[in-house]
Amino acid sequence: MQPCRTMHAHITSPDVPRLDIPPTSELFSKEALVERHPNLLTYPRVQWALRNRARNGLSSVVYESKSGQLLVHEPEFLRWYLGLTGRSKPRASRVLRRGTDPRSLEES
Repeated sequence: MQPCRTMHAHITSPDVPRLDIPPTSELFSKEALVERHPNLLTYPRVQWALRNRARNGLSSVVYESKSGQLLVHEPEFLRWYLGLTGRSKPRASRVLRRGTDPRSLEES
């Protein structure tokens, strides 16, 4: 006769905050993100965004795997990158428009 094997479930205390990890099908490395969206993303821009994630609002969409690799939640990252969340809009243009140059006011 075999001994009775009982299964024990580990139940986490309700006081412990639960991490809501997205499906693994939506998590990608920075290299994979650039490969999936080559017309939109560049490796240096993605690397900069991940390096500055504590300041730019991306810390909630970046996960560290057990091996230490950073994995990014693609849908949330793209929303942030396209300016749909996490940034004040509209973004400032780098090109000066006519009439906004201080020197043009002096010449008038």
